Amino acid sequence: MAGDQEFPLSRASARCIRTVITIAVVCGVWFVSSVESTAQIAPSPLVMESGFERDVNRYRWTAGVTSSIRSGSWDISLTNRFRSDAFLLFDDRLSFRDENRTRFEAMSRGADGRGGLIFFGGADWYSLSRVFRQDVWGGYRFWANDRLWLEPALGFATDARPGFSGDASIVPVRTDAGWAAGFRFGLPTTDLGGYVTQIQGVAQVQRTSPRTGSVLRSLLDSQRIFGETRFRTRIAGSSVRRDAYQAASFLNRDDAVGRQAETVESTRSDTVMVGVDIESRLAAPLWLTASLDVGTNSRQVETLRAPTDALFFDSRFNRRTVEARLATRYESARTRARIAVSAGAEVERRQLTNAEELPPAQAAQKLNLLRQADNERGFLGVQSSFLSSITPWWDIQFDGSANILRHDTPAVNPDDRDELLYNALLGTRFRLRDNLDLMVQVSGSWFHTVYIKAIRSAENSVQRSIRYRPSINWRPGRDTRIRLSSEVRATYTVDDFVLAGRRPTDQSARELRYEIDAEHEVADAVRILVTASLSDLQLGRFLDNVFAEIPFDTLRTVSAWGRIQTGRTVQAELGMRVFIRTDFDRVASVRYTIPDTDEEAVISRMGRKRIDQIGPTMAIVWPMRRNAYLRVDGWATFQQIAHRLYGDLPEGREQVIRNAARRGRRTMIPNLALTMRWQW
Repeated sequence: MAGDQEFPLSRASARCIRTVITIAVVCGVWFVSSVESTAQIAPSPLVMESGFERDVNRYRWTAGVTSSIRSGSWDISLTNRFRSDAFLLFDDRLSFRDENRTRFEAMSRGADGRGGLIFFGGADWYSLSRVFRQDVWGGYRFWANDRLWLEPALGFATDARPGFSGDASIVPVRTDAGWAAGFRFGLPTTDLGGYVTQIQGVAQVQRTSPRTGSVLRSLLDSQRIFGETRFRTRIAGSSVRRDAYQAASFLNRDDAVGRQAETVESTRSDTVMVGVDIESRLAAPLWLTASLDVGTNSRQVETLRAPTDALFFDSRFNRRTVEARLATRYESARTRARIAVSAGAEVERRQLTNAEELPPAQAAQKLNLLRQADNERGFLGVQSSFLSSITPWWDIQFDGSANILRHDTPAVNPDDRDELLYNALLGTRFRLRDNLDLMVQVSGSWFHTVYIKAIRSAENSVQRSIRYRPSINWRPGRDTRIRLSSEVRATYTVDDFVLAGRRPTDQSARELRYEIDAEHEVADAVRILVTASLSDLQLGRFLDNVFAEIPFDTLRTVSAWGRIQTGRTVQAELGMRVFIRTDFDRVASVRYTIPDTDEEAVISRMGRKRIDQIGPTMAIVWPMRRNAYLRVDGWATFQQIAHRLYGDLPEGREQVIRNAARRGRRTMIPNLALTMRWQW
């Protein structure tokens, strides 16, 4: 049942096959739906979706089918999702990445309602990694009672992926197949002695020799209300094993000939998560909540079927986490307040499990690499929020938090650090009139990073930031809405230490920003929408001792988008988008033609770069009927990148170079998005 296969398909042939498969799936679902309609059975939902998107250098095609059919005692469901990405690379080359996932299930419940046959399966295909896997299962679902069901099943699985080849330049696709066995059970959300409980689980093993795949998952969720207290418990566990060929591994060498020499890397991941939640009402407006989450994950990588004289490294990864949260909140008609405390810890350890079988030098080198990633993390945080209506026209708001993180690493890793972060926001809102609101927010943060190891202590820094953001919401008429906002932001980063012989690298960033968002209905179902923003960001070297700066760059950005939108059922939109950005360019390269010759040359100088983008936009939203939908979005960008050079230029060519810099480079970027949806 297993064998080596190669698929030397051309790109056109592969895309043709993908198209045929998609059409076949769609037609198959359509045919089944038609049969059911002919048999005078109530129509079941059939949803078909497709889309296309062209965004700069990426093309994307999507398609999907979802169907649920009932025929007699059979319930049939099918889901298929397809996505194809094409990336436009250099020299106008296209690189494709396709994925297709299919799932189906057909279940029949017997006349006595105590059990019935079930068939299910799926297929996954990934073109980039050349992986195609599918499985088909058949079993019997037995209802132990009206709620609990048990389901043993047998199946058959195939798995195709790159395998072994003596020639490193040719990696054929290896297809393995084998039998599978599984067991599923479930208890939908139900009341068991006062506990609202949900239980589900699955255990499956697929033996596609020489590889093995297994899945073991379970979930228990139970909660109960005791008076004014709700208690909830969550337990989840999983164990997953996946085997893959090491097609490009140094283990698959030319002297290891034959199928028995193929190396398999087996990865097994075991996870257990336990959580407890408590929510209690202490008084009419006062609530107390608490939660505790504990988790563990162990992942082991083991090399199977390796040549006897090959070096390989088996490793184990362990992670343990615990997190606790305690919060209290106050809720009344005019005030809401909350304060919470959270704390947690996380430990990660890596081991080399076959160190005894390796030469001491190789084992020591690998252990050193693994230990560099070990770490321990602990954190503690306090959060608070407050919102209150002082009067019918005046609201106040406050949000604050304090967090500390300790990140400990072994001696071989210099990333040992502590972090301290404070955040605060104070806001107020005034309803000056029924149609006019004024909101003002002031926020700030203080972030301190301290590296414990001396080798990185020069990176210790303190970052301080403050923001002031006023805004106005105004509705001068029933058909008009205007929102104006501005923001002033200042951020200062100061190093704790300065290395001898080096100057400080303290930096400042100050930004002034204006925004407008307006909408006006000029006629019935005809609207004008405008959004625009202006930003001025100044970067500089910060002098902390005198609180001054030496500017070294200014980034200015202007953007605007105006649209006319019409229609209620069928909506159409036409607009224009503008974007202008200027920035300092340390190395501006300009290509120009040497005077009195046809030769081209390139010169690099410091200068100011300007990016201009302008282009039309359009959109159509068309509900063709009650169960059909079409949306088209298109926009084109005409872009020009120009420079204004600084400094001296070669004599006799100065004007030619400056003219070439001002003309810059011009490009046109088309973009299109198409979405369709049908439902029967």
